[in-house]
Amino acid sequence: MSIKRPRPAAEGNRRDTVAATALSVGVHAALFAALFSVFQWQTHTETVYAELWAPEDISGGTDPEGVAEKLPEASPETPPDAEEPKPEPEPEPAGPTPEELAQQQAAEEAARRQAEEAAAAEAARLAEAARLEEEARRAEEERLAQERARAEEIERQRQEAIEAERRRVEEEKAREAERLAQERLAEERKKAEEARLAEEAKRAEEERLRQEAEARRIAEEKRIAEEKRIAEEKRIAEEKRKAEERRIAREKAEKAERERIARTVRQQELARLSAKVDPNAQRSGTTTGDPRNFRRNLTGSALARYNARVAACIRPHITIEVPPSTPRGRFQATYTVKLLPTGEQIGSAVKQKGSGWDAYDAAVERAIRRCNPFPRPDTGQEAPRELTLTFDPVDDRK
Repeated sequence: MSIKRPRPAAEGNRRDTVAATALSVGVHAALFAALFSVFQWQTHTETVYAELWAPEDISGGTDPEGVAEKLPEASPETPPDAEEPKPEPEPEPAGPTPEELAQQQAAEEAARRQAEEAAAAEAARLAEAARLEEEARRAEEERLAQERARAEEIERQRQEAIEAERRRVEEEKAREAERLAQERLAEERKKAEEARLAEEAKRAEEERLRQEAEARRIAEEKRIAEEKRIAEEKRIAEEKRKAEERRIAREKAEKAERERIARTVRQQELARLSAKVDPNAQRSGTTTGDPRNFRRNLTGSALARYNARVAACIRPHITIEVPPSTPRGRFQATYTVKLLPTGEQIGSAVKQKGSGWDAYDAAVERAIRRCNPFPRPDTGQEAPRELTLTFDPVDDRK
C-alpha cells in the first residue's frame, strides 16, 4: 500500500509566496487605477452663459432689481410715424468671481483627498483580508499535515500489524506443511517397502513360470527346427530344380535375343551404309546429341516430347540428396547411350564428361540402367540410334 507523504515546507513556502505576490500586485493595480481616475478630473473652470428673457411689455428692463410692470398702451392719437424708444443693450454676463473659483478648487481638492483616502482604506482592507486568508490557509495546511502524519502513522502501525500476522500465518503454514510432508514421506516409505516385497514375490513367480515356459519353448523349437530342416531340404531341392530350368530357359532366351539383336544391328548397319545422309533431317536425342545421329522420321515437336519422356523415365531413379544451396550448372554429367529402334540399350552408358561429384555420377549411371528400355516415341516411330544425355542435380532435385 502506497502512502502519500506531506510536501516539504520549502514547497509550501514557495506556493504561499507566489499567492501573496499575486494578491499584492492586484491590490496595487486597483489603487493605481483609482488614483489615476481621480487625477484625471478637470480642475479648470468653465464659464457658462445663460440668457433670460421675458416679453418686453412685462420686462423690468435691464435693471436686475427692477419690477416687471405693464407698459402703457399707445394712444390712438399717437401718430403712426412717431419714433419708438430703442431698448437699452443688455449687459454681457459676468464670469465667476475669484471667491467662486476658490470654493470650486477647494471642493475638488476635498473630493480628491476623499478618493485617495477611500482607495488607501480599500487597499488596507484588501491587504488585511489577504493576510488573514493566508494565515487561515497556513493554519489549514498545518492541520492537514498533522492529520496526514497521524494517518500515516496509523497506516504504518496497521501495515506492521498485518505483516506480523502474515508472518505468523506463514510460519504456521510452514510448520503444518512440514508435518504433513513427514507423514507423507513415512507413508510413502511404507508403501514402497510393501511394493518391493510384492515385486520380489511377483518376480520369483514370473521366474518360475519363465523357466517352465523356456523348457516348453526349447522343446517346441527343437520340434519346429526338425520340421524346418526337412522342409528346407525339400525347398532347396525344388529351388535347384527350378533354377536349373530357369537357367536353361534364360540361356535359350539370351541366345535368341543375341541372334535377334545381331540381325537387327546388321540390318540397320546395312541400311545406314546404303542410305544417303539428308542434311535437312531432324536430330534425335537431346540438343547436345551426336551430330551424326539423324533420322528422317523424328522431327521438332516429336523430338522434344521424346526427350521429355526419356528424362521423365531416368530422373525418378536418381536417388541422391541435393543440398538446397547447390547452384545450377556446377555439377553436370554427360552420357552417351546407344539404342535399338525399340528403345533397348546396347551396352552400358558411356560417360563423356563427369560432374566432379562421384556419388552423383554413380546415381545417374544406375538410373540409366534402370530405365531400360527407353520409352518409344509417342508417334510410333523408331527410337534414335544414339542419345547424348546431360544431367544436372538441380533439375533432378526431389
